Amino acid sequence: MRVPLYYMAPVVLLTAACSSGSNHHSYNAADDTAVSMNEVAQAADSTGFTNDITSVNSPSRKRVRTADVRCRVGSVFNAVSTLEHVVRSVDGMVSESVMQNESVVTRDISYSADSLKRIELYTPVANLTLRVPTASLDSVVHTLTGMATFIDYRTLKDEDKTLSYLSNAMKNNGPAPAAIKPVAKSSTLAIAQYKDQKYDTQTDRRIENLAILDDVHYATFTVQLFQPQQADVQIIVNPERLTRAQFGTEFLLAVRSGFESFGALFIFLISCWPYIILLVLGILIYRKVLRKKLSVQ
Repeated sequence: MRVPLYYMAPVVLLTAACSSGSNHHSYNAADDTAVSMNEVAQAADSTGFTNDITSVNSPSRKRVRTADVRCRVGSVFNAVSTLEHVVRSVDGMVSESVMQNESVVTRDISYSADSLKRIELYTPVANLTLRVPTASLDSVVHTLTGMATFIDYRTLKDEDKTLSYLSNAMKNNGPAPAAIKPVAKSSTLAIAQYKDQKYDTQTDRRIENLAILDDVHYATFTVQLFQPQQADVQIIVNPERLTRAQFGTEFLLAVRSGFESFGALFIFLISCWPYIILLVLGILIYRKVLRKKLSVQ
């Protein structure tokens, strides 16, 4: 049955309206993205500071803080769990968290007729890389040192990146160069390559400034943990006893091995028959000559 066209008209209009709304939403999302990218570029090139940066302790200076601690704890697992919880509670991030057991020595000793006692000495260790809000770095470091039973070393660094940040921002905010026109010795391709290279350089400076801002807001905390040696004791089967044959089988194998050795010796002697004949002839000639000498005397 054919559907009248005036029944299909509302459906077509509704579909077109939905499509137009979807496209309008996509355009708005693209505009929002473009605005956010412009804001990011402006933040990377900003040279405005809310405070006087001539003071070394000015809050507006771009100071990058890092911490590095290696210490012994009572339990590596508990210390790692506590640190990860503390970092997440202050809106930080666990960039890397690795726990492992470093084997020191493994020894097997007799335990029973068919088993061994395996003793393995190992050291539990952990390596963490944490990104902590700069304002919370001291409290996180204090939390770790409070759990430590022995501190191998603790290093705190506060590096000022203000001048590097200003250098990149001022270069990007410099006056626009005059329009370049091709001359006799240049080409349109060379000018295009120059513009591309300049754009790449500006982008690299912006990315470098964004990395500085990221490091200013979030300090990097590197942690190495270890605890006293632990012993892992296991009772395992003795592989030599398990793979060793019974007495009857070993006896038959020994007899067979003896016959094989005797046969190999016999074959070897047979293969040397020319030398044996020469040896016998030599003995006979020697005895004959010896008898003649004795008879002459």
